Amino acid sequence: MMTEDFEPVTDTVEEQAPVEACTKCTACNTVCPVARNTEIFRGPKLLGPESERFRIPQEPSVVAGLDLCSGCKLCEVTCPSQVSIQTYIRRAQNKGARERGRTLRDFLLGHTRLLGTFGSLTAPLANLGNRNPLLRWFMERFVGIHRKRPLPRYQFLTFERWHRRHPRPVRARRKVAYFYGCWVNYNERRLGEMVVAILERNGIEVVVPRQQCCGIPAVVNSNTDLARKYGVQNVRLLAPLAGEMDIVASSTSCGLMLKHDYSHLLDIPGAEPLGARTYDICEYLWMLHEAKELDLDFQPVPMRVLYHAPCHLKSHGIGYPAMRLLRLVPGVKVEEVDEGCCGISGTFGVKVEKYDLSMKIGSRLFAAVKAAGSDAVLADCETCRMQVEHGAGASSAHPVEILARAYGYR
Repeated sequence: MMTEDFEPVTDTVEEQAPVEACTKCTACNTVCPVARNTEIFRGPKLLGPESERFRIPQEPSVVAGLDLCSGCKLCEVTCPSQVSIQTYIRRAQNKGARERGRTLRDFLLGHTRLLGTFGSLTAPLANLGNRNPLLRWFMERFVGIHRKRPLPRYQFLTFERWHRRHPRPVRARRKVAYFYGCWVNYNERRLGEMVVAILERNGIEVVVPRQQCCGIPAVVNSNTDLARKYGVQNVRLLAPLAGEMDIVASSTSCGLMLKHDYSHLLDIPGAEPLGARTYDICEYLWMLHEAKELDLDFQPVPMRVLYHAPCHLKSHGIGYPAMRLLRLVPGVKVEEVDEGCCGISGTFGVKVEKYDLSMKIGSRLFAAVKAAGSDAVLADCETCRMQVEHGAGASSAHPVEILARAYGYR
């Protein structure tokens, strides 16, 4: 940890309460974006704690609508009794998928690093294929990926390879380890470069350790067995570093897995000390500011931006540090667009049977973005940014892009 004065003030959801703590208040159903938009999904209360009371390990795990849970975790954020709703739903999904067998689509979407490695090695062809109408029709027909869903672009030069060539700072007052995640490595290297530039500007050397996928794509594709395998590898690789330095993540979902889900959802031994030293990048920079260690020599960035808070950021329990940081930059006018879940939930909105539902969930957000107008919509989550671009036709960016611009990064 930096100093005694640099302790975080966080309140990450602590999935500790058992099934019996559920009072059937239905607060979780009220905030569930899926339950609000389809009658097929019977709500987190029924599919989580209520069904858990009657689940028997020897019986098949078949519940109508169970696979429609998007994993946004808003149910747990809202639950007054802190019941582990998502844990019960995810375990049931995993058991059901294990019993009936997993599809090729769910296998591929759960193995993000496998997809990313192939996509990066074949970047020009992969990007062309992902935008070819005929190939997208085949992809929808035989794999189950909706043809209208824009897919991420791959880059040949990964962030891992870029960082190996990146010169180390001559002087640094401390080090942090960067959990960059699959998205930065294979799809948006520039975001990782900006994170490194911002931290180095503030006298911090960025260590990029070996790492596996955080596991959340496997979780949302009903494979917590695979997610736990990834988590065990990451705990083994990162836990020794956590004894020496803080760990930062630029994806709210990746950060939440390390902070919380490894210990609470996946029950991985040794995960709690790692989670205690893991921070979202904007959370970490705001902590620097509170410790009066953040470089405030910002250039003016005259622009008006909207900020969309991802669902998984709310599970961190840290408020909206990105908005607080952006208000330090001269010229930036930032407004929150608070219209709930964007609907994509990682790979949830990619699937052919869930695409229309994901767009319906995000429709209020799209309408608000179009009505407000702005230079860009900011979000800490990569798939939220993709969904806003697709549904609202707006440009989007991670909040650190504005900070990097204010520091003169081009």
